[in-house]
Amino acid sequence: MNQGISAPQRLSPAAPHNHFVQFYEEESFLIEEVSGFLETGLRAGQGGVVIATRPHLDQLAARMKSRGVAIKYLALDADETLSRILTDGYPDERLFEDVIGAVMRRVSHQGRRKVCAFGEMVALLAEEGRHEAAIRLEELWNDLAHTYAFGLLCAYPLKNFQDAEHGDSFTRICEAHAHVHPAESYVETVTSDELLREVARLQQKAAALENEIEKRRQAEQDLRRRERVLSDFLENAVEGLHQVGADGTILWANRAELEMLGYEPDQYIGHPIAEFYVDRETIDDILAKLARRETLYNHPARLRCADGSIKHVLIHSNVLFENGEFIHTRCFTRDVTDKVRLEMDLQNGIEQLAELDRRKDQFLAMLGHELRNPLAAIVTGVEVMRRRSDDADSNRRVLEILARQSATMSRLVDDLLDISRISRGKITLRKETLQLATLVERAVELVRPLIDERGHRLTLGLPAEPVSVFGDDARLVQLLSNLLHNAAKYTEAGGNIWLNASVDGTDLLLCVRDDGVGLTPELCEQVFEAFVQAPGALEQARGGLGIGLTLVRNLVGLHGGTVQAFSDGPGRGCEFVIRLPLRGEADGDPGNQA
Repeated sequence: MNQGISAPQRLSPAAPHNHFVQFYEEESFLIEEVSGFLETGLRAGQGGVVIATRPHLDQLAARMKSRGVAIKYLALDADETLSRILTDGYPDERLFEDVIGAVMRRVSHQGRRKVCAFGEMVALLAEEGRHEAAIRLEELWNDLAHTYAFGLLCAYPLKNFQDAEHGDSFTRICEAHAHVHPAESYVETVTSDELLREVARLQQKAAALENEIEKRRQAEQDLRRRERVLSDFLENAVEGLHQVGADGTILWANRAELEMLGYEPDQYIGHPIAEFYVDRETIDDILAKLARRETLYNHPARLRCADGSIKHVLIHSNVLFENGEFIHTRCFTRDVTDKVRLEMDLQNGIEQLAELDRRKDQFLAMLGHELRNPLAAIVTGVEVMRRRSDDADSNRRVLEILARQSATMSRLVDDLLDISRISRGKITLRKETLQLATLVERAVELVRPLIDERGHRLTLGLPAEPVSVFGDDARLVQLLSNLLHNAAKYTEAGGNIWLNASVDGTDLLLCVRDDGVGLTPELCEQVFEAFVQAPGALEQARGGLGIGLTLVRNLVGLHGGTVQAFSDGPGRGCEFVIRLPLRGEADGDPGNQA
């Protein structure tokens, strides 16, 4: 066993200072080396300073006593002393001079005698991985040697330098010392031949280690390159990607995912994934299936974007499990909004075509019904006149029937022609200033035969003062008579019809109300569309082709107005409200072609 490091033997006669470093594996070896170092120096009359951990101070005191060394030395706690010379965790030159310099002045009797010192403060720094701070403290000790003569022994546990990245720090620590002593595994060599063999073996190990380090460095570079490539691929993939933790929190999302939904990273990553799903049951179902180790393909979902819009997506996902633990999901999000909207538009188009086809069939049936009645009456009348040509009274009644039924057919044809003209933009309005009372009177006159035939009570409510309106005389009478005709058709015999007019600011309000069959809420919205009639209209023989209200809406629109239908439901009557501007954009405008 080595008998210790003798400070006088290690000091060069030409130099006032020697700086040693001892690496060790076992603390018992350290205590033995330090006690031998101190004993040699103290017996030579040097001052002694020990800056060590509290356990090592106690062990050294016991060992020195067992060796019979009665000479005193200054013992300082390494943790406490280190805290006095650090600023922000780094050795401060001024504080070092104030604390350690003061100790050396005291022990060296103002520099008149040499000092043997042992220090463990650098070992404490190295143990915490603060190698730069330890090296700086070694340098401050070397600077202090220009003022005081001392032999300084530093000690480091070899375990603090077991990783490859510690190699540079280890080399620099060795360079900061005049003498380097290896750990006890190699100081037990007793012959020069064994020492040479050991050196050769260490050289081989060093060469193998350097080769292994180079291979590892190359492998790490390759791994980092692959990680960069993979990271770039995932981050810049055109498909939306994200990861969700076991608690439902979004852990990561790539650029495509964020751009698709319009979020900044901090608005999306770190938030519960459920925040972004329109349908809570959908994300609950997805997370439940993933927790059961299921893999999802083309799972439909709706996601809420930053601007409030909705994205239709398909989710492909499964979970990374490690030792049965849910680590995170691996989710692909594909935007299929355009496809879904196209499918919805296509479906709506199919439904609209089916509805139009249904209305067409209904219209054709209604047209046949409406034309058959007056034609049958006309044919019958002609036959009666042919057989009873000498009966004047009979012929007169027949002619009245023929005239009435011909007027009905003419009205049907005129309505069809008007719808065609309006749809092609060929109708012409001849606007002028008209009196409301005159328009109402003419409209009522047109519908009076049907009202009298069905025994309806018509109540008129007009403003006391004359009201003028700017519009096309014939078309305003037509739309008003169409509303009255519609009310008469769908009100049972003996029912009531009201026509009210009032002025609301610069607008004229016309309301036609009845206590007839009424409308469903759906029909209140659809009743102005072409060929739309109440269910069973054909069976109930109400008459008409379902285009009268369409004409009303279009004619009101051409006059710059609006029309709405209201009803409390089937059997509770309905009300049509027209709002028309009292004056045109240019009074006296001779006409307006739509």
